[in-house]
Amino acid sequence: MKNLQKKHYYLIGAWFIANLLQSIFTGLHSDESYYWMYSENLAWGYFDHPPMAALFIHLGHLIFPGELGVRLFPILLSTITFALILNELNEKEDLLFLSVFILSFPLVHTHIAGFLAIPDVPLLFFTLLFLILYRKFLQQPGTRLSILLAVVIAALIYSKYHAFLVVGFTVLSNLKLFRNKYFWLTVSLSILLLMPHAWWQIENGFPTFKYHLIERAKPFRLKYITDNLLNQLLMAGHITGILVFWKLSRFKIKNDFDRALVFNILGFYIALFLLSFKNRIEAHWAAAVIPMLMLVTYPLIKTDVKIKRWFKRLALPVIVLMLLYRVYLALDVIPNVGYTKITFYNREAHALEIKEMAQGKKVGFFDNYAAASNYIFYTGDSAVLLSTPAYRFCQYDLWDDEKYAEGETVFAIQSKHLNPPNLTRMATGQMKGFIEIEKFQSLKGVGITPQIKHSNGEYQFEITLQNTNKRTVYTEHVSKPVLCLMQNQEEIASVPLSDSSASHQIAANGKATLRITLPENKLNRNYPITFYTRTKENIRGEIVSLNLK
Repeated sequence: MKNLQKKHYYLIGAWFIANLLQSIFTGLHSDESYYWMYSENLAWGYFDHPPMAALFIHLGHLIFPGELGVRLFPILLSTITFALILNELNEKEDLLFLSVFILSFPLVHTHIAGFLAIPDVPLLFFTLLFLILYRKFLQQPGTRLSILLAVVIAALIYSKYHAFLVVGFTVLSNLKLFRNKYFWLTVSLSILLLMPHAWWQIENGFPTFKYHLIERAKPFRLKYITDNLLNQLLMAGHITGILVFWKLSRFKIKNDFDRALVFNILGFYIALFLLSFKNRIEAHWAAAVIPMLMLVTYPLIKTDVKIKRWFKRLALPVIVLMLLYRVYLALDVIPNVGYTKITFYNREAHALEIKEMAQGKKVGFFDNYAAASNYIFYTGDSAVLLSTPAYRFCQYDLWDDEKYAEGETVFAIQSKHLNPPNLTRMATGQMKGFIEIEKFQSLKGVGITPQIKHSNGEYQFEITLQNTNKRTVYTEHVSKPVLCLMQNQEEIASVPLSDSSASHQIAANGKATLRITLPENKLNRNYPITFYTRTKENIRGEIVSLNLK
């Protein structure tokens, strides 16, 4: 921090206090309560992300229960990140423009130097540490720097998988590294430090990589491409982003470190552009390169008198609006308008009203892991996630949380899109319905192994069901469990589990067999066929897909 003066620390202190106050008065974002659930079940990995965010949330929550505890360490990290950015920009004269420039980037307020307890915060902190150490490594490589780099790279990857892009593009920008023995020391130590997480992925069947690389893929839509391009422009500044990218195009590479910055910035944007052909891209996925964008463009903008003047004119009104919006988020006494702050609004009140409506019954949430997490956080009670066959997989699929409600009546909340009965306007302003599930029975843990034969114009399926649970699964049950076949998001056949060789129950570690025959004209060989179990309430168990080809 050698470039920081007293006036910089006043700015850093003010920013820290603002984030602290925001965290106290703002309810948890839906993602934050989900990551808090991670922190209550510490592990070397999780379905969506590596474990670093969970660790920091866990430590903070031990000190201060509540929203402040969840956000305590992320705020400390984000404040240090803010200080590192100030130090790297090395502006000692015009502190006003420096502040305007940094705050003009929307992600500074949330994902980079904000108050949210999300994986992007440690990602950005360790990204900046990585860049600072890499610059020193370029000047004077050695054993000490190699070890420090290995620790930071491991922490970077333990924060969020975007770290692979940061490290990858940095190495790609300087292939001479492969001839440096200290580089290989860093690589070896990094791999060693990451082994616990790798082992967790192996034990759980690589759920994170399957989800992000395969399951999230969607059919091509032009909207994904145009939305991504627009979002990346806005993330560089709602109005000033055009000036930032224009100055980026004028940047001259002078050394290996400059080249690493440019490779990362362009690499991220190109990678996200290519991914947008098969997926919807979240605007914050490029957060890791925003500080790099600042380092590259700030010197060019501050020395261009005309551009600097226009930058201030365009940025100041937007910054004021963003700060006012943060106040709006924090104060639930100001009603929510539309969906502008729905993920923060009346979160505790919403959880408590559901608890009152349940009247002592177990509580479940259909297709909403965030709502389940929010309920658990604010009430201190347990809850169960009830997933329909079309709902995404998440960390709850790796936990055995259903045992909390096994055999009990469950008061289950359904969002409006599921067309539920008993629609009620909740404290958040959202319309929710509810049903009561009698004698809840989970079908998770009942493995599905299908075998397919094709002859005489028919497909013959023989499905083996294996109960890997320590409890009995009843096939003749009030929930009417069935095995279903789906193609192209359409259920094409279902058979009661009571038609299986275990007509009444599948004992713990027991097996059952079901046979289904379908005419070939009912199936399309171009689509995989999906097998899954579900109840009459459409709560899924396990899912397996096979190709017919």
